[in-house]
Amino acid sequence: MTAMTSDGASDAKAGDPRGRIIAAAQSVFIEQGFDLATVREITLRADVNVAAVNYYFGSKDELISEVLNLMMEPYTHARIAALEACEKAASPELPSLEDVVEALVRPMVQLSRDASGARPLTRLILQIRSRPRELTTSFFIRRVDPAIFRFIDALARVIPSMTRKDIFWRYNFAIGAVMQVLTDSDPSSYRLKQLSGGLCDTDDDEQIILQLKSFVCAGFRAPPVK
Repeated sequence: MTAMTSDGASDAKAGDPRGRIIAAAQSVFIEQGFDLATVREITLRADVNVAAVNYYFGSKDELISEVLNLMMEPYTHARIAALEACEKAASPELPSLEDVVEALVRPMVQLSRDASGARPLTRLILQIRSRPRELTTSFFIRRVDPAIFRFIDALARVIPSMTRKDIFWRYNFAIGAVMQVLTDSDPSSYRLKQLSGGLCDTDDDEQIILQLKSFVCAGFRAPPVK
C-alpha cells in the first residue's frame, strides 16, 4: 500500500494539483463526510481554483469515487490476498479458524494506520457508515462485498456446523469489534489506552491483532442462538 500522509494522502501525489485536490478531499471527507464537504473547502485547502475539481475529475461525485478507490482498494485486495495465502498454506487441508480470522483482521489493523499513526481509513469508513448515500452504497456493493462473500464462504468451510445466517451475524459483529478498537486506538483520542490506564497499548498493532483474533474466534465458536 502506498505510504499516506497524516490525512491519508499519497506522498507521491501531494505535489501536483490533482494530487493536492485528492489529499485535501480525503481530509475534508474524513472530517465532514461526503454530503457536508464542499468543493470550495476542498479547493481552498488544495490551493487550486474552484474549477479545478471539474477539470481533473468532472464532478464532486467522481472525486469521491477516486478517494474511495485510492483508500479502499489496497485494503480490500490485501484481505483477499491474505485469505488466499492462508488457504494455500493449509492445502490440501482447510485453514484453521484462527488463520481465516487473522486474514480478516490483520489488513484492517495494519493498512488503516498512516505514517503518523493515525487511522484515516477507519475515520472514512465511519463517515460512510454514519451518512450512507447512493454513491458509497454502490461502491461497497461493487468493490467491497465480493471480498466479504469470500470470507463468508471460507468461514462456512471451516465451521461447517454453523448456519450461514449465524456466520453473517457473527461476521458483522467481528467487523464491529475491529472498527471499535481501531477507533479507540487512534492517536486523536487514545480512548482505550486512557480508559485502561495504559494497560492496553494500542500503538502495538500485533497486540491489537492477537486480542481481536482471540475475541472473534471465541465469538464464532459460541453456541448457536436457539
